[in-house]
Order: sequence, then C-alpha cells, then structure tokens
Amino acid sequence: MSQYRKIVVATLLAACGFTAQSTWASADHMVVAMPQLPPTVEPQGVNNNAIDRVVSSIYETLIHANQQTGALEPGLAESWKRISPETVEFKLRKGVKFHDGTDFTADDVVFSFGPERFSGEKAPGRAAAWEFLGGLKEVKKVDDYTVRVTMKTADPLIERRFSARMSEIISEDGYKAAGSWENWIKKPSGTGPYKIDSFKTSNRLDLTRFDGYWNQKAPATKLSFVEVPELSARVAGLRSGEFDLITEVPPDQIKPLSSDGRVDVVGGPIDNIYGLIFDNKSSKVMQSKELRLAILHAIDRELLVQALFAGKTTTADSFQSKTFGDLYIPELNQKLYDPEKAKALIKASGYKGEPIVWRIQTGYYTLEMTVSQAIAAMLKNVGLNVEIQVKENWSQVEAAGPDRMINNASFSAYFPDPASQLWRRLKPGTSWDTMGFLDTSSPEYKRFAELGKILETSTDPAARKEAWKGMLEAFMKDPMACPLYALPMIYAKQKNVNWTPGMEGRLDLGAGNLSFK
Repeated sequence: MSQYRKIVVATLLAACGFTAQSTWASADHMVVAMPQLPPTVEPQGVNNNAIDRVVSSIYETLIHANQQTGALEPGLAESWKRISPETVEFKLRKGVKFHDGTDFTADDVVFSFGPERFSGEKAPGRAAAWEFLGGLKEVKKVDDYTVRVTMKTADPLIERRFSARMSEIISEDGYKAAGSWENWIKKPSGTGPYKIDSFKTSNRLDLTRFDGYWNQKAPATKLSFVEVPELSARVAGLRSGEFDLITEVPPDQIKPLSSDGRVDVVGGPIDNIYGLIFDNKSSKVMQSKELRLAILHAIDRELLVQALFAGKTTTADSFQSKTFGDLYIPELNQKLYDPEKAKALIKASGYKGEPIVWRIQTGYYTLEMTVSQAIAAMLKNVGLNVEIQVKENWSQVEAAGPDRMINNASFSAYFPDPASQLWRRLKPGTSWDTMGFLDTSSPEYKRFAELGKILETSTDPAARKEAWKGMLEAFMKDPMACPLYALPMIYAKQKNVNWTPGMEGRLDLGAGNLSFK
C-alpha cells in the first residue's frame, strides 16, 4: 500500500472515531463497516439495502422469518391463526418492553399501521411501506394482547407480510412523546435486542445492548455501524482489527482476505435480483419497447458472473427465484443473451444513435462501477450510445427529467413469493410508478397489473401460478426492467466472530446468530 493510500485510510478510520490498533473482535464492542448508512433508521422511513442491514437489531415483527430456512416462527406474536381469507388473528407476547421502557401491547400494533404513521393518505411512512402493505384494510384491537389484521381483499400472504420489512412494530408512546415524525426519527424506539444510543447520518449508528429485552440478551454490549465508502478503507480497518465485519466485499478480495489467518470471508447470492430499471415514460428513446428488449438481449450475464464475480453468484434471465417453489417457472427463465437479436431489435426500434443516459453511484452495490462499465461496453457493441453519469446519492440518481433513462436497482424478495419481488416493485402506486418511471398505459402493463391482482389476492395455487406465468410473458413483451444476476452479498469478518449470513440483506446480530470465540 502506498504512503498516500495509508494516509487516506488512516484519515477515514479517524473520521469514524477509531485509532489504528490490532485487536480481536470482542463482545464489548462490535463494529460493522458498510459503504453507506441509511438516511433514517425509522423502519418505514426508507426502503433500501442500507436500512435492511440495521433494522432487525432494533425492531421486531409479529412473526419472525428464519433467515437461514425461511420458516415462520413466533416473534412479538406467540401464535396466529387465519380467521378468513382476509384476516389473521395474532396473540401477542406478554412481558415485552420497548426501549423507552413502556410495555408492548395491542395498542402499539394498531398504532404502527394506523393513520398517523402509515395508513393515512399523507402519513410519513406510507411512501416507503405502501408497496409492502398497500392492501391493508385495518389492524383492530381485540384485547390488550390480541389483534386482528384484515386486508382489503383475500390475501394468501398475510403471515409473510407481517414477518417482513415495513411491518416492524414501534412504540406508540414514544412516537407521541416525540411530538412529530421529524423528532421521532432522531431516536425511534423498538423492542429489539439493541437500542439506539446515537445516530449521525453519513457517519455512524451506535447501538447498545437492551437489558430489558424479552428474549436472549444481545451478544455485544455495544454495536456500531459505520459508513466507510472506500473498499480499501473497509479492508484496512478489518485487517487492523478496527472493524469486526465489513460488507460489500468483491470477489477479487476473497482470496487475499481468506489468506489472512484472522479473517473469514462468508456469504454469497441472496434472494435479491440485481438489475436495471428503465424510465420508459420520461424519455422518447426509452419509450421504445424494442430498444428496451434489445438491452435485455445484449448483456452476457454469464460473462459478468464468471469474469467479475468469479462464479460466486448466479445469472438471472428473469425475475424469478427457486425459493418461489411451485411458482418458479423454469421455461420462462431461458438464456436471454443474443447480440444479433439485440441488433435486429435496435434496428426495428428506429434508434438513431441518441445518447442513452445511465445514472449510477460508484459503490452502493458490489462492484457497481465495474459492472456498469462492462455492461455499457456490451450495449455499445450492439450499437447503443450509452453515457454513464456518476451521481453522489439516490436523490441525484432518481431525479426526474428526460435524461433519466436507466438506473441500477435491486429487486429483493423479502419473502419467498413472486408477489414480494417484481410485483411489489412494479405494481401501480409503487415508488417507481409515482416517480414517473412507468408507462402504465401500455397494453402489456395493463395485462401485467390485471394478473398481478390475481397473484396477490387468490388463494388458489393453480390460479396464482397461471397469473404469474402471464405476468412474466407480458413483461417480456414490454420490459420495464432488466434482470442481471442474483445480488452477491459477500462479507469478511474477524475469525473469532461466529456469525452466519442469511438469505436476505438484513444482518441478524442477535444471540441466536452471533457469538464471539
């Protein structure tokens, strides 16, 4: 490492509040370094990969989804049962405390999804949470420790929804004591194993063990998440012992890090498809379905996976996951790469060589810049004039305008069902729709949306599968996005940290999944 690089790394570490000393990880203070912290740690404040990292340490859901198996287990609810196709009744756990010292009861569950936070038309949590819970009709208190959740229509996935993101339970008393959403989000209160000590946006989030936790006590006395955008700084901090776990490790670092006797590299593809989202509404160029389809056929996914990810993930030729079980349709996951077909589609589109702007960040996703440059070369090879523009943050990436054409995106399956992935992200009323990315007037989109309602509301497995098949077929006639590969989530950790990554991007740092040798 050059002297200049050493100075840069030391400066970054110092900015995060660390000094250079070599130590083993310990239960006194665990430090996680990641490229970007979320702008808020209120669960319904934002939906991105960064907040996924931290929420399960602070908050809990009524049902717990096992991150290794996907099995549904008791969480803040001890048990649950179906009352009707639209309704599930939850029996709540007694003796649970929030971080603010108040008791967890049915009132907190009702409030968490009520008009002040979520269900109201102008509620601050609605924008991020609607695509997860937009079908919710009401959460009704039966008694202090029983609630009934009712959806607007039949819903085969209620139990899954209330085990996933955006269904975390918050303290009603804490929210009301804060006086406003703006005050509340500075230090929100959950029931998880750790509570918030301090949060500095774009710097660090410090948590401490919650001694009033109802379940097994947290394994670390203090847990910190620090924002370290530079991979070199994250690696240097891990090797020096300043960091105990780092995220977004690229495959070319696996071998050198694994050769370090004190470091383990873990992880692999998660239930999340990395891809591109098209704005097929703002730009006349991107309105061409033939051109968008050409992009899907121009990209050699196998080359990306092998050359850039050393085979540590899998290609995605459709927005499907084998975790969908009977709803996985292999015949609709056939290899897309066909550059000659791409060229023919471009010719048919009437494309005249206009610039196609692709907005990216340099490192929000693993190898984001490298992958984007490689794909841009493939697109240029079939005749597309691609212009990569590097932006500092998501606000700049997603800013409206005729030059918003292609953005990078990930499509997380927060539970093993297609309704949680492509449909969740592209159905009418979701963020990409409200931001003006999607042309919802096209016949193919209308067909996609019509069948999506069946997927989301039918309790007949055969009908759901037929609807999903039709949605994939409609999507391929008028693609609104481009699948690339399963998002690889590779971590490096101190060897004396016993921790196993799960099938999602969230980090389970509770007693059941974390210990120190």
